Amino acid sequence: MAGRILLSLVICYLLTCFVVSASDLRNTITIHEGGYENILIAINKDVAEDQSIIDNLIDIFSSGSGHLFTATKRRAYWRNITILIPKTWTPKPEYEPAKTESFETANIIIDAANPEWDDNPYTLQLGGCGVHGEYIHLTPDYLTDRANSEYIWGSMGKLLTHEWGHLRWGLFDEYHTEGDGESVQKFYVNSFGDIVATRCSDQLEGEALNINTFAPCQRDPSTGLYEEDCFFFPNLEGQTSPASIMYAQFLDSVIGYCDSNDGPHFHNREAQNKHNKLCDGRSAWDVMLETEDFLEGNNPPIEEDIDTTPTFRLVQARERRVALVLDVSGSMGNNDRLTKLNQAATQYLRYTIDDGSFVGIAHFSDYSRTIAHLTEITDTSRESLVLGLPDIANGPTCIGCGILEGIEILKGVSGTDDPAGGYILLVSDGQQNRQPYIEDVFDEVDEAGVIIDTIAFSEAADPNLLELSVRTNGLAFFYPDTATSTALNDAFTATVSTRPGLSSETLPIQLYSGALTIPADGPIEDTFLIDSSLGVNTVLTFSWLDDPIDVVVIDPFGVIIDSNDTVQYNRDDTAQIIAVVINETAKTGLWRFSVDSESDDVQTVLVTIESKPTSQTDAPITVNAIVGSQTIDHTVTPRLEIFAEVRKGYLPVVNAGVQAVIESPGLATTYLPLFDNGAGADITKNDGIYSAYFLQFDNNGRYSIKVQVSNEDSTASISSRSRRSSGGLPLSPDRYTPSPAAYEPAEPFVRTGSGGVFEVENFVAPIGDELAPSRINDLGVLATSYDESSVTLQWTAVGDDYDQGTASSYDLRYATAFDSLRENFTTSDPIMDDQVLAGNLSVVGLSGTVESVVVKLPVRGDKVVYFFGIVAVDEAGNEGDVSNLVSASLEYVAPTTTQHEVTTDTEQSTEYKTTTVNRVKPKSGLEPWVVGVVTAVSIILAVAVGLVVALACKMSTLPKKKMNDDGILYNDNAIKPTTEYRNNAYMA
Repeated sequence: MAGRILLSLVICYLLTCFVVSASDLRNTITIHEGGYENILIAINKDVAEDQSIIDNLIDIFSSGSGHLFTATKRRAYWRNITILIPKTWTPKPEYEPAKTESFETANIIIDAANPEWDDNPYTLQLGGCGVHGEYIHLTPDYLTDRANSEYIWGSMGKLLTHEWGHLRWGLFDEYHTEGDGESVQKFYVNSFGDIVATRCSDQLEGEALNINTFAPCQRDPSTGLYEEDCFFFPNLEGQTSPASIMYAQFLDSVIGYCDSNDGPHFHNREAQNKHNKLCDGRSAWDVMLETEDFLEGNNPPIEEDIDTTPTFRLVQARERRVALVLDVSGSMGNNDRLTKLNQAATQYLRYTIDDGSFVGIAHFSDYSRTIAHLTEITDTSRESLVLGLPDIANGPTCIGCGILEGIEILKGVSGTDDPAGGYILLVSDGQQNRQPYIEDVFDEVDEAGVIIDTIAFSEAADPNLLELSVRTNGLAFFYPDTATSTALNDAFTATVSTRPGLSSETLPIQLYSGALTIPADGPIEDTFLIDSSLGVNTVLTFSWLDDPIDVVVIDPFGVIIDSNDTVQYNRDDTAQIIAVVINETAKTGLWRFSVDSESDDVQTVLVTIESKPTSQTDAPITVNAIVGSQTIDHTVTPRLEIFAEVRKGYLPVVNAGVQAVIESPGLATTYLPLFDNGAGADITKNDGIYSAYFLQFDNNGRYSIKVQVSNEDSTASISSRSRRSSGGLPLSPDRYTPSPAAYEPAEPFVRTGSGGVFEVENFVAPIGDELAPSRINDLGVLATSYDESSVTLQWTAVGDDYDQGTASSYDLRYATAFDSLRENFTTSDPIMDDQVLAGNLSVVGLSGTVESVVVKLPVRGDKVVYFFGIVAVDEAGNEGDVSNLVSASLEYVAPTTTQHEVTTDTEQSTEYKTTTVNRVKPKSGLEPWVVGVVTAVSIILAVAVGLVVALACKMSTLPKKKMNDDGILYNDNAIKPTTEYRNNAYMA
């Protein structure tokens, strides 16, 4: 196991951890007449070559397509799928050259296992209900060891339909989910006062058993529910309910998703699972029907018989080939734009692009010309390419000319090579005004199969640049052309660092990216951290536009690097760049640098610092910046989700300081803190994904994003296990139960990464306070007290405007029936101040604060249950949506007793058998029915002592009867009949 975890970290470090992605940048899947098209599966380049991986992918997706067709009531199936073979595998005649396919944009990835979760398939989900997931993660072992995989998770084809629900329709798991801060319970109390397993549909039958003893569960007096170690074991045979795939896809009877309509698919909206929490109790089917796939009757049921087997296309990745296509039109001569472009491109060519890549250069204005053909990147070729950067700007702007020239460069010197899979990095600052236009060359771009990254240089850049990137699975960036923006340098770096699958070596990690303002009267100083995982090929670059500067760098031990160091200190007055290149592994610790200017005026200097990992076996901490959407219609959605994934390998890094830096077209810079607290935009607490809503729009146009992460104050820690966003439920609950997360302190570190660009249209300046608080998604019951007739509730505070700021008050209400509270929240009983035993509903914490109250309820007793919901309210009276609803039992539960086992099986047994548990009835706290029985017996004794004595002797040997979770009576003190599960997955 330890070796597998180590391998996981290594492969993740080499590939996945460097990915900077956005939901909009994932490969686009389409659906036409029920058939999903353009699905992309990609195999990690470090996965060992194994033909059975491809064979099994084809087999399970073929069978899964049929299951999907059935589950969607004949509405959808997989029509065609592309599998991307890594360039490290042996080429074969059946492998076509990859075009716009890449590992980083794939919908399904084949990669090493997540630590702790081993080979359990899962889907990474960042957004809320109905939002596409990022990707499905399958492991090589899951695919190749099919017998074991089906032994644990059941049919592999059916499991894919479970994961497809997460990926395509934004569904969530309908079983209970473990996790720090999660309030999803294994059991809950329903409107009838019964303890019910969290599942959908609730018609699925099974047993509630202690996971350690396999004895029937006891109730916990502190919660009114079953004990912590109690799990629900669904029966593997004899099930008749056909739903739900989002609960137990392994059951033979389960063939569809839960539906809100009456019938065997009936949705259990009282179940307190993650799907109901995030989807407001709506069924999976209802959520699906609201997606673009099925909205307004799209893709209706297919009546005729069809073959649902997909067609497969195998493509293979190639080496990194890049054509730099640079705008040299007249406007590039304004505001030092050409100098800024050359500085960023120089840093890219000298220090960022990895050895073994191929780069060519083209310029364009009213026409285009090739300056450098594809050249392999080596130590000697870098400088020759720098000499090809432009020095004159004039003429009009023909962007289409530049694109066609870039395609020609990717065809090689001979002009006969296949350009497919190559990259064009297009930089332009103005509107196209010469033909061919961008839209005129779409056919040539599609035919060539190239990927186009675009950098919009200033707000005046042509608006079609983003469409060009989206169309080709490329990246898009915006540089606002201000003295303090580092977006241009960040963009050049991101085009390499976000695609490790193309590289044969490790790539640099960006530690620092910022602008320093040098005062007229002296130098300015700053610091940066090198942690123990980094230090190889560390490069500090300083670029200026006005008067020359001088730089001094001091390592953690006081060693100085300055202009006297002719080896590590490199000055280029032509490009106006100073680069300090640390030849040996940079020392761990706090570094300092100072920058001084020869000018008597204030001057701005841009600083970038990058370093490569010191080890290929110990993954470094990385940050992935992600935006929820690249286009925002402000009148429809006045918010944008921004995410930052901070991990060490696959392991979450929690409690770090994370902020997004957003540069707007109005030239404002917003520093937005991101949090991993499960509130607002963040759907899962402590999973290493930090998020927040951006609300500070100031105009139509492009916005640039980068994310900064810091642990300079040593608050961050690394989880011992990865948190899944979602995944398939194993047949046996004991295989699902994770070990408790442990955290080890993270050493001080800093990271930064580009999040690309998003564009806003139809901006309308807000008038007054129009934005309501976010919905509270994590209301939970911590404890109940029969003696006090009280319930302890907990939730995470949201903000005044979505998750920003502080709300003014809470509206907490309750009812004795779920449907009553859900349908009539505003008329349900409010919790009044005199009912609050601890806490204060009128004192609201800052967004992200964990809140709790203890409330007193009017009635307690047999089958008494209460349901609670809460709403946050701001000072303007704007109310958030009603939270998830939770239930609490105020029925008397006698104190639990110590259990002991009389085992009825042996260690060698291959079949599960229950153990015997003897319980002793408590001497006090008798339940009402017991008191009634005692009274009745007393009366009978008075009438016929002899008969009653005889009868009592006999009755004293009979077992008391209780009812289990499925309404079946069982004997409390007798040996429970042996239950045998034929599937050995239930072996403890």
